[in-house]
Amino acid sequence: MDNYEVDGFGVIHQIDFTPIKYDKQYISYYEDLSDRTIKLGYQRLGWVLGITGQIPRSVLEIGYGTGTFVEAAKITGVADCAGCDIARFPLPKGVRFVDWDEALASSWDLVAMFDVLEHIPDLGFLARLQARYLAVAVPYCRWRELGTAGDAWFRTWRMRLPNEHLHHFDRDSLVALLALSGFQW
Repeated sequence: MDNYEVDGFGVIHQIDFTPIKYDKQYISYYEDLSDRTIKLGYQRLGWVLGITGQIPRSVLEIGYGTGTFVEAAKITGVADCAGCDIARFPLPKGVRFVDWDEALASSWDLVAMFDVLEHIPDLGFLARLQARYLAVAVPYCRWRELGTAGDAWFRTWRMRLPNEHLHHFDRDSLVALLALSGFQW
């Protein structure tokens, strides 16, 4: 796999990359899917509430995009809702923006990262993240489970997205990476 390496957990990392711009043009793709993303935000919140059995006191969504998840949290009654994103897109009413330093310096009941972790160049920030609960969704990479056919599959995988998706996870590699940073499954 040219320009990729696999770490000890099984996470595949792109080695050399040119960062893309997360600008209005990038977010417009998701704005065009607003009905779908609104429903997805509520579904994800329902999933989190079902697992935790409670409404969190504080929610931080890293990479909030159009803000549908953090908006659902606010409407549901979460007292402190915040969003952190590389581009400062508008947030829903009652949701505050926090920059990267504040996001990592604060303590949160829940930190959500949906389809975001694969975009962040340095995953070392996970060790500094202070969260009671962590909700993460990433594209599922089948490379390891496919064995010898994995390299050919990876070359044509539609979610590989060089320069955008910098890391690729399967369940075991994601769990191992998060455990290294102090999170339990």
